Amino acid sequence: MKIAILVGTRPEIIKMAPVIRECRKRKLDYFIIHSKQHYSEKLDGIFFSELALPSPKYNLNIGSGGHANQTGRILIELEPILMSEHPDVLLVQGDTNTVVAGALAAHKLHIKVGHIEAGLRSFDQTMPEESNRIITDHISDYLFAVTDLQVGHLKHEGLPDSKIFQVGNTIVDALLSHRAHAEKSSRILTELKLQKSGYYLLTSHRAANVDDPDALKEIIQLIAKIPGKVCWPIHYRTQKVLKENKIDLPMNLAWTEPVGYSDFLNLLSNCTAVITDSGGVQEEACILGVPCVTIRDRTERPETVDVGANVLVHRNAEAMVAALNRPIKPWTNPFGDGHTAERILDIVMGEHFRLAPQTQDAVCVAGLGYMGLPTSLLLANSGVKVTGFDLSEKKVNEINRGHCPFDEKGIPELLTTALKTENFKAQTRPVAADVFIVAVPTPHDNKKCDLSFVLSAVNSLLPVMKDGNLLIIESTIKPKTCEDIVLPILRSKHLKVDVAHCPERAIPGNTLHEIVHNDRIIGAKSPEAAERAARLYSTFTKGTIHRTNLVTAECVKLMENTFRDVNIALANEFSLIADKFRFNVSAAIKLANKHPRVGILQPGIGVGGHCIAIDPWFLTEDINDLNVIRAARELNDEMPKHTVARIQDKIDPSVKKIGILGVSYKPDVDDARETPVLEIAKILSKQYEIRCHDPLVKDWDFELFPIEKVDGWADVLIILSGHKVYSSKKFDSPLLSFDQMINAVP
Repeated sequence: MKIAILVGTRPEIIKMAPVIRECRKRKLDYFIIHSKQHYSEKLDGIFFSELALPSPKYNLNIGSGGHANQTGRILIELEPILMSEHPDVLLVQGDTNTVVAGALAAHKLHIKVGHIEAGLRSFDQTMPEESNRIITDHISDYLFAVTDLQVGHLKHEGLPDSKIFQVGNTIVDALLSHRAHAEKSSRILTELKLQKSGYYLLTSHRAANVDDPDALKEIIQLIAKIPGKVCWPIHYRTQKVLKENKIDLPMNLAWTEPVGYSDFLNLLSNCTAVITDSGGVQEEACILGVPCVTIRDRTERPETVDVGANVLVHRNAEAMVAALNRPIKPWTNPFGDGHTAERILDIVMGEHFRLAPQTQDAVCVAGLGYMGLPTSLLLANSGVKVTGFDLSEKKVNEINRGHCPFDEKGIPELLTTALKTENFKAQTRPVAADVFIVAVPTPHDNKKCDLSFVLSAVNSLLPVMKDGNLLIIESTIKPKTCEDIVLPILRSKHLKVDVAHCPERAIPGNTLHEIVHNDRIIGAKSPEAAERAARLYSTFTKGTIHRTNLVTAECVKLMENTFRDVNIALANEFSLIADKFRFNVSAAIKLANKHPRVGILQPGIGVGGHCIAIDPWFLTEDINDLNVIRAARELNDEMPKHTVARIQDKIDPSVKKIGILGVSYKPDVDDARETPVLEIAKILSKQYEIRCHDPLVKDWDFELFPIEKVDGWADVLIILSGHKVYSSKKFDSPLLSFDQMINAVP
């Protein structure tokens, strides 16, 4: 894979430096193109040497000029380079004319574009940078957003989830790697006779502030109001405006020519506060813990304001002085952890592997259920040789004949395609492979994790395993299962097999989409195992792949479902309160959710499925004093009894026959695992005759009747799983819906 990296200005060089270093570290095929939009040695060239970066392979020498002139010249110079080199991807960063020209040139040549710092929006169309950002985002293939705020902007503009990756900001990588060096190498404080924390730093280069002489005079007046010495590295363009308009500088200003990165970093790190109109400086100050005042009325970095690091004052002297004197509280850096460049290249390289799959790893998948089968088929259709094994001969035969054993959108078509490629087959015995995936159920036994299926699958694989294999556990498991149970089993057989845990994160009814598009968590014993697993999943995964250790990965899945269980319990408890005080709980929740930071779920009849109803117990079984999780789990388990009481409160005492409509654990799926309807049916059957109907579920503990043998027979029908088919059907028997059950008053 060949990667082109385009830069043109000082901020781009600094923010691309971590990506360039990571390319060099991974020994990737890459090259640098420099537009030289910043044309002075002190504005760009010095940064290559200070940051120990290789020289650009191509220098376009564009220089200054109007927007159309600059953008057009970059397009003209760049196109033949891209046609000659034909990289797989062009990486651009930021919002300059270089960025938009590079994206346009690559896009028209069908070269993929990766936009670093995608999704930034100031919502100020007078800024030329805003146009550059929007255009670049809408023609890019990889949108590398910094925080969830930018992700939201991109989604709001209709850009597909598959292109959007939240990775953090490379400026954090750059600052963390260069700060110590800057402290040692820079002598700028001595040269300018500045004392640490004894001066304010000013940077101003926005055209709206410095190209207009009147606006620039306002900036000078601001400086005069600052209570202390001000240091200002003045851009050459600004020096020219000052000179041409004979604008005198105030006495408290110590100005200098543009400085290198080490000198600037030293100035920023040691100032009392920074006054700026630069988006990049707002970020850098926030990351370094330096208070910032921004002489603009809008910012594309609102996170700096949200955490208290930054105040917007435009060119208002009174507001600026007040902001400089504001009480400062410590804040948390919102821009990342210093590993952004690694994530960007993981994604780019992962997509490359997906498009050109590495087929040397044959895969054997244990368990062909709701997760094992679609995972097998996705791998097979990406060019990987896959054998799926399941103990059910009936299921295996059905799959090999091209019939999906469960109802799930898109999987029958995926199965047909996989069988035609001959990359997939199902059988009842495992076969030798390079990678083994265990995707079998993990039920709970007396509120504890039942690992019997997982361990049975692992033991069945041992005879066909060999040194150098990778074992991936997808099944949901309790913390420390891999380290304390699975690895000792492998060691007992003297097998040198790597182990990874990649918990499935999908929901019945939307399984295929979520397996492909959701982020994946890979916990592994070694970085090599994590990389190997990531390479395999990247053959079909469009979500971001996150690497961590084994026990963290095990806990992530459990925490996700526990979070949902606790929130469902809160909604259910609200419904019990509504029963007591006789108010419409659905209406109350809808009104409460009008608050911008409130998102209460709707109550239900209990919790079902193979995740939320089970996973919280896996977290609590080895720890006694976890009251919140246990209380939520127990409350949700009690909801079927409350539901029966509500039914009895609503129906006439003369009712003897009850028809239950919908037995799956959620609407419009065929999955009845852990469904709360089962407990409701058991309780009702002690007092009433019951008949159950479900158009999707094929087999259940109670007999399932055709609708014509339930409707008309029953004294009352109760919808417990609201399949869409029920909403459009007219029934002969009286109907009681869940909404009628829980809402005591209209």
